[in-house]
Amino acid sequence: MSFSVLFEIIAKTVCSFFGTVAFGKIFNCPRKCLWQAGFVGTVGFAVYIVLLSGFGVSSMLSNFAGTVALSVCSEFFARRYRQPVPVFSIPGVIPLVPGLPLYRAMNYTMLNGYSMGMHTFVAAALDATAIAMGILLVSGLAKVFKTSRQLVSRAAAHGIHTRRL
Repeated sequence: MSFSVLFEIIAKTVCSFFGTVAFGKIFNCPRKCLWQAGFVGTVGFAVYIVLLSGFGVSSMLSNFAGTVALSVCSEFFARRYRQPVPVFSIPGVIPLVPGLPLYRAMNYTMLNGYSMGMHTFVAAALDATAIAMGILLVSGLAKVFKTSRQLVSRAAAHGIHTRRL
């Protein structure tokens, strides 16, 4: 990895922190949680940009991995600071949203470049789908984990012995 790529990764990651904090402020996140939301956005974008620029992984897989990372951080911070998960995940996902590819798809279409517009739109739609699937995966696993812990604690409270695997 060259110095210019490394500098680009660091600069974009730092900017993603401030962008996440700014969007957290716009979305009226609690003031005490803005820096944590910025950290969540930075983690997600750092995973995305390192995989995309550093390792040459596809945009869709990089978005998925970044979203999984920020969703795990969001779940952790939500429990740690007793806030709803969207307080951290909504501003955190903003740097990953494929806004520029969607703009370019619309621009190509308006300039009669239908083929290129459709190609760009499909790529942006796949990125958006990867973001949604990453959030869905982590939130689903968190709910399963929470429910299973509640079931085990209820069973223990009623004197039912459970075997741990």
